[in-house]
Amino acid sequence: MSTHNSTMEMKVSQAPPDREVSEGRSAEVQVPASTSNLGSGFDCCGLALKLYLSVQATVTPKYSRLCEVHMSGEAHENGNTPRGRGNLIYRAMRFVAEREGIRLAPLRLNVRNDIPFASGLGSSGAAIVAGIALCSALFDLELTNEKILRYGTELEGHADNVAATLLGGLVINCIKEDRSVIAAKRLWPATVKLIAVTPHVSVETKHARQILSAQVSRGDAVFNLQRVALFGAALEKRDYDLLWEAMQDRLHQERRAGLVPGLADALAIPRVPGLLGIALSGSGPTVIALATEHFREISDLIAGCFHENGLATTVRLLEVDHLGLRTSMTAPLEETKSDQ
Repeated sequence: MSTHNSTMEMKVSQAPPDREVSEGRSAEVQVPASTSNLGSGFDCCGLALKLYLSVQATVTPKYSRLCEVHMSGEAHENGNTPRGRGNLIYRAMRFVAEREGIRLAPLRLNVRNDIPFASGLGSSGAAIVAGIALCSALFDLELTNEKILRYGTELEGHADNVAATLLGGLVINCIKEDRSVIAAKRLWPATVKLIAVTPHVSVETKHARQILSAQVSRGDAVFNLQRVALFGAALEKRDYDLLWEAMQDRLHQERRAGLVPGLADALAIPRVPGLLGIALSGSGPTVIALATEHFREISDLIAGCFHENGLATTVRLLEVDHLGLRTSMTAPLEETKSDQ
């Protein structure tokens, strides 16, 4: 499956007529977490995971606060989440409203989040896709996947997590010179599971990007090009023994390994039975391992590297989400044209 932008480019489409939504109208979305890079595929591949953010947006009375956020879920950072207009889900909704010529009604957001923040599991990409989809659903904007991807990439700054969250599965993305996005969805083998080991420390994506070199050598660029091509070939041929070499990297992991005590050791774990490959998930600090068996032994090896440095961890055995964004609606839309 591939999606790409054609006519929208950097231009904003003509705004539709002003719309009003009735009090009580509600939309719900569920979006998956994601891992990105997978070692050699820096900023070009993402994989959706069965760990979810679910949000219900309900229109509240006209004189209510612009946004009230009510949180639940397993992510232990929920207490630090903005509960008003600063919430990223609402900010994404407001971004779409401005682009599409819509005035947002006051909203209540009921959020269940099981994706840990600043962990390398696509929490911001999930929030952005959720907000865009909720705005589209509440106002019947019928935004295409191409436009959701375009808006999401503009907000996020890179497309890998947004594309995987939106489409599900393994998604290869490419940002063209005009900033439009191509996303190609590929099959993922059911036998290959993901072990995600998350140390209890946050890594901000902005900082993790700032420490990367602005230029790389030709040798390092070719090294990664060879291995990201090998990654696709290994999946296509189902020759999973190739994944170990295909997930090696020279562009980002070495520089980021110093951000968290124990991370360098975790990424340097030698190959053991059942372990197909290991990599930093996104900008970290989560480490992901592709595996077919011996999940407990592999997770203990990785987690032990952090425990030896005084960091607690959360270990998750995850499967790939193949569906991406899910949306459902309740209550009808009432549309009125503004006075001329």
